[in-house]
Amino acid sequence: MYDVVVIGGGPAGMSAALVLGRGRKNVMMVDEEKPRNRVTHESHAFLTRDGTAPAVFREKGRRDLNKYPSITIEKDRVLSIEKTAESFFELKLSSAKLVETRRVVLATGLSEDLPDVDGIHSYYGKSIFSCPFCDGWEMRDQPLVIIAETEQSLHLLKLVRNWSDDIIIATNGKGIFTAEDKQTLNTKNITVIEEKIEKLNGSKGKLKSVVFKDGKVIERSGGFCTTSLSDKTPFINQLNLEVNETGFVKADGMGRTSVKGIYAAGEISGPSQLIVSASQGHMKGAGIIVEDSDGLF
Repeated sequence: MYDVVVIGGGPAGMSAALVLGRGRKNVMMVDEEKPRNRVTHESHAFLTRDGTAPAVFREKGRRDLNKYPSITIEKDRVLSIEKTAESFFELKLSSAKLVETRRVVLATGLSEDLPDVDGIHSYYGKSIFSCPFCDGWEMRDQPLVIIAETEQSLHLLKLVRNWSDDIIIATNGKGIFTAEDKQTLNTKNITVIEEKIEKLNGSKGKLKSVVFKDGKVIERSGGFCTTSLSDKTPFINQLNLEVNETGFVKADGMGRTSVKGIYAAGEISGPSQLIVSASQGHMKGAGIIVEDSDGLF
């Protein structure tokens, strides 16, 4: 029987496990080693870790966890979570192992779907990104493209303008802008191209140009794209967790969800950056220790 099982080994999961292990809780962290940021060469804006490769970040995190004897790291996938009693849960892993625990921290992160553009996966995380706070500095003062199929594009554009004034927006055949929007963008010297994208040109992940269906070719050295994020795990339905208006798990400041004993940390409760997810994991781990301490007397 574990005090806590943490599902997910990213910044939120590792941070929660670390705090819980230091609090002398018997913890298992289950992770299948398929992080969303594995395509990214470097992670940024994390104090003392700026520019660290995600794989190195995870390696160092696990090295920290391995110092504590009460933390077990299991490379596996959790298939189901079942509440077996008022305060206990049983987890079934893909290896057929059954694990019992008093509490569960969901730190599974999110799945990411990119725009439907031929070859975009070859450039994503190398010269095309989704988060300007994470990668805007590296793309500063370059000719950029924003590939946007949703209304998020205006918000993304406003952010990217902090790093570059040479921007085009490609909607990949989607009519997401009104005539008024396009007129406003035109006055800001921002070109909107609604023609569908034929392909992206470049080599070794470095973008060189965008080719459109009508034959137009525009040179760009990188860019950003809107993405759709979703939770592909079955746990929300299995546990009947309450979600917010955007479909993410509803949790309070200490990560407590609508089901007692289930906590949410990191992106499963809403998109967040690396350092924010780590902070949330810390708070969830500390919150569990505080709750247990309050019940002592």
